[in-house]
Amino acid sequence: MVYAILFFVLVFADQLTKAIAYATDVSHLVIIPGILEIDKMSNPATGDLNTGMSFGIAGDEEWAIPVFIAVTCVALVIFFIALAKLPARKRFLRLSIVFIMAGAAGNLIDRAVLQGVRDFIYMNLGFTAFWNNVADLVITAGAVMFILALLFIDDDALFRFGKKKEEKKALEEAAASLPEGESAVGSDVGEGADVPVKRE
Repeated sequence: MVYAILFFVLVFADQLTKAIAYATDVSHLVIIPGILEIDKMSNPATGDLNTGMSFGIAGDEEWAIPVFIAVTCVALVIFFIALAKLPARKRFLRLSIVFIMAGAAGNLIDRAVLQGVRDFIYMNLGFTAFWNNVADLVITAGAVMFILALLFIDDDALFRFGKKKEEKKALEEAAASLPEGESAVGSDVGEGADVPVKRE
């Protein structure tokens, strides 16, 4: 339920900010000089819409919008299934998926209704400059969170800090819970323990 509320809040925030930016025809509102501006993308040929992907890739192709819509729909279904199947304890990973889904849905609405995406956040990172929107930022945040979850945060993350200590502690707790005289399977093997041998 919480994830569903967050999803709709993010989608609503994306659509609201796009509507305000395009209704007020905002331009060159400097947030961080030389780096970040609120500036509606100007493209008279497409009604000031981004008809391509990020950086306007494939924006001039007739097949672009239908393909982007189809791919986004498939991706949303896959992410929804993954979200439903993930254990509840994987909160951070599930949260990242909700962010990605919300961002994708925000731009999907634009493409389906307007045949293009409303971009109004201009960023200049020095090596590249581009327009984006709240949905793009949400997708980026979700992607970063997803990678962090898989590499460092999740309980079975590849490089999780303290992972070996947790496994050792779990093994010690399991051994302590066994009746006296018994031992955890494999806990003594290879450590010099005597292994009973059946005599004929």
